[in-house]
Amino acid sequence: MAAVFETQAGGPLLGVFGTVCGRVSKHVARLVLILALPMVLTPPVVQARTLPPAWVAFTTAWAGIKGYSATDTAYERKGGVIQNIVFNYTFTKPSSATMSMIKGPNAGATLVWNGGGTVVAHKGAGLEAMFKRKFPLHDPQVTTIRGSSIDQLSFSAILAHGQKTAGPITQKPGPTIGGVATDAVTLIPSKSATDTGLTREVVDISRTTHLPVVVLGYAGQTLVRTVDFSNVKLER
Repeated sequence: MAAVFETQAGGPLLGVFGTVCGRVSKHVARLVLILALPMVLTPPVVQARTLPPAWVAFTTAWAGIKGYSATDTAYERKGGVIQNIVFNYTFTKPSSATMSMIKGPNAGATLVWNGGGTVVAHKGAGLEAMFKRKFPLHDPQVTTIRGSSIDQLSFSAILAHGQKTAGPITQKPGPTIGGVATDAVTLIPSKSATDTGLTREVVDISRTTHLPVVVLGYAGQTLVRTVDFSNVKLER
């Protein structure tokens, strides 16, 4: 009896049970694989970032503008080096800009950019202005000390930068600048190394025109960049 019991417990009965379990396991494995396929094939959903109302108003206002001219006053600091420049800036959509230096190291020089990867520089007027030189767009000779080039100083570039740069973006009431009420939109770049070393950027946007009045950049707690826009004339 013991032998028979042992044969039934450990022999044919166990074999049949094992075979059934094997078949069930295979079916279960296939089912799990089929159910898991959508998870593998479907890309993860990336939650869109909600832009502050002032930034949305900036986007709408800029969409109705063909171009503009302004006088820009810029301050930059890199290490112990400080740069102060003033220039007249003209921008026409989609990608044409002229930058005429009024004050600063290259006072009297004019830069012209018509899209692409180069900029043309000349100095003076009349015959002197005929002597032109072409530079790569981001050549240190035609950028600020923190690397900003003519194509990065327009309202268009500011708008695009804020929309494509990863990181939290928030809004709060801004200062009154020259009698103009503003909203301060703050961007904290996820990677400062790809943002010329800036860890926080603030754009003070006019509540009247919905365009930038001042742009500020910080490295840690230190203010290292400001651009003030004045005498703004719009082309619609």
